[in-house]
Amino acid sequence: MNRSARSESPMSPRRFHFFKVLEGLALALCLTAAPMWRAAAQTASFTPYQVKALIIFKFAKYTEWPKETFASENAPFVLGILGEDPFGADIDIIKGKTIKGRKLEVKHFSSVQEAADCQLLFISRSETDKVPQILKALENSSVLTIAEAEGFIEKRGIINLIAEKKAAGTQTVGFEINQAAAGKANLKFDAQLLQQAKKVKT
Repeated sequence: MNRSARSESPMSPRRFHFFKVLEGLALALCLTAAPMWRAAAQTASFTPYQVKALIIFKFAKYTEWPKETFASENAPFVLGILGEDPFGADIDIIKGKTIKGRKLEVKHFSSVQEAADCQLLFISRSETDKVPQILKALENSSVLTIAEAEGFIEKRGIINLIAEKKAAGTQTVGFEINQAAAGKANLKFDAQLLQQAKKVKT
């Protein structure tokens, strides 16, 4: 039975509670040292992209955006995915959550022009060759750009996810930050986020 079929099956109150406990554990571990990131993925049996989704959610929690970024007090918090979507149903683990009192919405974009009004933008690997043009188009906005591409922060991307394969098929997830690019976008990171980065480019 595939994952989508399982997700449509009724969930008992006990199983639902168990899932919420596991989700809470993963969220609590997402900003700790690398071995703990691996523990979150293994203990909760989450897929790599579920873990990455939870990490991106934490980036939002530990980042401050200018007030004018949002159209209104009730405007949603938008996570955009630009290009081919690597998350699939795994992104559902954070859909509908709240960030600083705003409901999180996930939107898919085929062009950077469509993504100009989101708060976080995950740039998929399918767009790697277009990264310089994408970042140029967003340089006057307060969009937190995220990718998983070598050299992303050197091209003035803001956060790059790093996956490191370990023994027995385990994997840790780290990240590197271009703080100067974040500052240009008028984004402020909590010190805890900067401390957990494997690399901070200033």
